[in-house]
Amino acid sequence: MLGSKSNDMKSFASPSFFRVFDMLMNLTNHNLTLSHWSIDGVECERDRHSFTGPKYGLTSEVFTLTRPGKRGWSLIVVKEYWWAGKEMDTMRMPHWAKLNAGQRSDVLDWFRAQERVLEEKLSLHTTPGLER
Repeated sequence: MLGSKSNDMKSFASPSFFRVFDMLMNLTNHNLTLSHWSIDGVECERDRHSFTGPKYGLTSEVFTLTRPGKRGWSLIVVKEYWWAGKEMDTMRMPHWAKLNAGQRSDVLDWFRAQERVLEEKLSLHTTPGLER
């Protein structure tokens, strides 16, 4: 699924988690123009912090995803972009996620469900005769 098996998403550090996260952000907030939006009952917020100096630059994007309710949860995802030199070549692009509230399994289950939805959408666009 989306280049990996759904059960590969075992933690917030796995490549499959960030693959699904990036696709969701791109599809629900194209070009990251919104600072607040929602996806299937989850409220999403995005903050961007930047610094550019003569020798290096840094941009951090902080995403907070919150699902309200009885089995609610809150997750923070941080993506950093570092560059340096005259050409401002990319140096590093670290990313991480941390659960602030709720159960890890509930969050991962929600992301797996979103992955299935993305898979269905992709198959509709790639199956001959079913393009929309």
